[in-house]
Parts: sequence; C-alpha cells; structure tokens
Amino acid sequence: MTDDLRLLTPDLASLGWDADLDSWVDEEASDSTIDRGRIARTTRGFCLVFTGGDAIMAASSSVRSATGVAPSTGDFVTVIDDEEDGPSIGRTAPRKTALIRRAPGRVPEPQVLASNIDDVFVMQGLDRPLNLRRIERQLVIAWDSGAKPVILLTKSDEVTHAAEAIASVQRIAPGVEILATSTVTGENIDRIRSHFTGTRTVALLGLSGIGKSTLVNELSDGVVQRTGEVRAADRRGRHTTVTRDLIPLPSGGIVIDTPGIREVGLWQAHQGLARTFPEIAELAAECRFADCDHQAEPGCRVVSARMDGLILERRLEHWHDLRSELQAQDAQLEDFARRAESRSRAGAQSRRDGERTKKPRKRRTKR
Repeated sequence: MTDDLRLLTPDLASLGWDADLDSWVDEEASDSTIDRGRIARTTRGFCLVFTGGDAIMAASSSVRSATGVAPSTGDFVTVIDDEEDGPSIGRTAPRKTALIRRAPGRVPEPQVLASNIDDVFVMQGLDRPLNLRRIERQLVIAWDSGAKPVILLTKSDEVTHAAEAIASVQRIAPGVEILATSTVTGENIDRIRSHFTGTRTVALLGLSGIGKSTLVNELSDGVVQRTGEVRAADRRGRHTTVTRDLIPLPSGGIVIDTPGIREVGLWQAHQGLARTFPEIAELAAECRFADCDHQAEPGCRVVSARMDGLILERRLEHWHDLRSELQAQDAQLEDFARRAESRSRAGAQSRRDGERTKKPRKRRTKR
C-alpha cells in the first residue's frame, strides 16, 4: 500500500501506449536520447512520467502554458535526457480528448484537468443538498471533453432518498448513466468497475469530501490516495488530493483523481452546452431568427416551447446563464486578440520607423 506514485511501475502497453504513438515518436525523434511515457502527475515545473520502468521526474517548461500545450496528467510524451540538465519533457502527443475548465483568474485561459480520457465520472455526494445547477455545469465540460460522462451519486448508505435523487438528476441528464453508489455497502461498485477495462481511462470530477479518493482506494484494492474527514456543519471535505494523479488499477484500466473543484468555469464549451441541454439546443437551431436571444421574441421556437411547458423553466434559465457566460468569454478573447494584433502592428511600425531614422555614420577621413 502506498500513496507515492513513484513506486508504481506499470508497463507502457497498460498505460495505453500503442503503435500510433510509436510512429509519432519516430516522426518527432531527434538526436537526443528519448524515453516515452505517460504523465502521472504535474507539479510546478516538473512532471512525474511513467515510462514502463522506473518513473521519471522530468522538468517541464512553464513557457508552454502560453501556447496552450502545457503538459497535463494523462498526456503521452517524450522525455529528453540531457547530460547536464537531466530529464525534461520533450514533445506532447496530440490529445484525443481533454477535460478543460477556465483557469481561475481574470485573464481568460484554459486549464487542462485530464487528457486522453474515455469517461468522466461527475460525482455528487448524497450526504449534502443535491445541486442540479452544479451537475449541469460539470456535465457541460464533461461532454465538451469528448469523453462520455457518467454521474455517480455517492454515499447512498447515508440516506434514504437515493431513488428520488436519481429521478431528479435524470430530468437534467438525458442519455447519461446515473448510479447511486456506496463504498460501504458496495452498491454499484461492480458497475463502476465495468468502466475500467483494458487501457480505458476515467477522470473523477467533483467537490472535496464526496468520496473520490475513497473510490480510488476501493478500485485499487489498497490505499493509494489519502482520505480526510468531512465537516458535519457544511459537509465539506479537506483537500486530501492536491494534485491530479493518474493511477493504474491492478485489474486493468486507469483512473485520474483530481483535487476537489469548487469553481468550474467553462472554456469555449459550446458543444458541451448543446449536449447537456439537447432539448433547448435543438429548438434554438430551428428558430427562424438567426440572431434570436430566445428570451421573449415573438415566433421564437424556444419561447413557444417554454410557454407550452415543454421546457423546464429552471433549466432554460440556467441554459441562458451558461450561454451568456460563453458569449462573454468569446467577446473577451476577441478583444484580447485584437489588442495583441494592434500591439504587434505598432511594434512592427516602430521598428520600421527606427530603421528609417537611423543615420549612417560618416567615416572620418585623414587629412
């Protein structure tokens, strides 16, 4: 039993490394010594990489974050071994899927929570009030990742209203598998295990204290993640997981445990919004007004459906809120792009002006 990922030594095949990745490495190869592997954990300036043998701690340039390809947990990468500087991340393979949120802060930029995943477990504890708006927001980024969302309602052994909770969630998550689970009674644990076959990778998403690390311990048949107590007053847990960890399971499959996330900002998730609210997205696409706000316009398909009771009022209100958030983000990104282009043009013009004003030095002549 261990909570130190460096002691785990999974082989590359069990991590999902395949012939396509071998071809990618051959195309990107240089004269440097190269290892290949999958990132198990990212910390400031470094990545822990599973390479099929001993795990490697490799330096990671923070400059890459500005290009949108900062290495993330779940990435397939090459590791360059420099004689003087030691191992460092070389190249990152193109991601098949990526769970992304808007990074906290005023500057709009993405933060990749997990990459190359097959499923996202959106987790909500039944020991606290059911937050449908939070689940919808999490579903948006889960659908937008390209992976398949599954909703887990944890700690079902502590309540008697699990069936009612499932019914409530079903109304806001059409087509999504929903499971009430308990690591105490074992309810639906076998159903959860069925998602971990071969090299399938599942990312966990939810607040602190809802049982993510406890589930990882259950699936791994041992304590590989620390767990903490939950405060009785507000049902909030301590952040016992502080890094995004990729953990190979003994019976096959891979889980990526993430720290508890309270702020789930959307990042250019228009497709995820449409998948989360399909009944509204379909009507909006059929609206005869191309620039319709779907608020009160006469003849709007969405407005008509709301008046006929075909769309839940609460659900439509939240769709408007999330849509407005994404539209504001798009406008902000366009403004940032315009400013960057203006600065670039101004800088180029300044350099040209400087070249024109330079006077050639006169050579002194001997008399």
